[in-house]
Amino acid sequence: MRVELKSVSNARQLGGYPTADGRTVKYDLLFRTGRLDELSCEEAGVFQNVGDVIDFRMEMEIGKAKTPDGAVYHHVNIIDDSQLGKDGDKGSLLEMSAEKLWQFIDTAEKLGIFGETMYINFLENAVGQRGYREFFGILLQAKKGVLWHCTSGKDRTGLAAMLLLSALGADEETIMKDYLLTNVYNADRIRATKAYFFDKTQDETMAEKAILLMDGVSEKPMKNVLKHMKEQYGSVRGYITDVLGITDDDIQNLQEKFLTKDR
Repeated sequence: MRVELKSVSNARQLGGYPTADGRTVKYDLLFRTGRLDELSCEEAGVFQNVGDVIDFRMEMEIGKAKTPDGAVYHHVNIIDDSQLGKDGDKGSLLEMSAEKLWQFIDTAEKLGIFGETMYINFLENAVGQRGYREFFGILLQAKKGVLWHCTSGKDRTGLAAMLLLSALGADEETIMKDYLLTNVYNADRIRATKAYFFDKTQDETMAEKAILLMDGVSEKPMKNVLKHMKEQYGSVRGYITDVLGITDDDIQNLQEKFLTKDR
C-alpha cells in the first residue's frame, strides 16, 4: 500500500498483503522506501511506529543518513562496491558525459550489479548474503516497526521485500505485484529520467538503461532470481534457511510478529 509522501520517493508498506495460509501482513509495521535524506519533519510522523531503519546504500551513495525520531539506524551493505571507484554514486550519473555513462554501465554489468542477473549475484555474493542475513536479524530483534531503503528503494530494497514476503508466506504473484509498483510510484521520475538522458545522448538504449539504474524496474531480474531460487534451493525459503541460516523457528517468529493471527 502506497505511503503518500512528498519528501520520500517510492514509499509503501507491506501491510495488507495476503499469505498462502489465509493471514495478512499487519499494517504500519513494515515499510520500504527510497532514501530518507530529505524526509521532512511534517511527514516523519508517518513512521512513528518504526523502531529500526535499515540503509542498504553503498558508502559512496550516502549523503545524509536520516531516520525518524527514536529509530535506530543500521547501515547494511549489499553490494561489493570496491571496484566501482569514485563514480559509483548514482547522483553523479546526471553529470556524466555520454561516454562515461556507457563506461559506468558497462562496468556495473560486468561486475554483476546491474542487468538481468543482478539479483542472483546479490544473493550469491558474500557481501549480499551477509547483508540480508543481518536484515533478518534486525527484523527478528525488532520491538517496533522496521523500515528499509536504498537510494531509489527498488533493487536492494525490492529484493529484501521479496525475501521477507517469501518468509511470511506470500505467493509469487503478490511479490511481483509489490516489486512492480516502483514503476507506478516513480512514473513521473521515470519519464523525466528518460527525457533527460535521451536529450543528453540521443540514444534510446542508454536512456532505458539509465531508467533501470535510477528509477524503474524490469520484470526480468526478479523472475530470474525466483527461478534461480527454485532450481538451486527448492524455494526462496530454502535459500533463506540454507544460505542465510534463518531457522524454521525464526520464520515462525517473524510470522507471529508481522502477520495477523486469523487463518
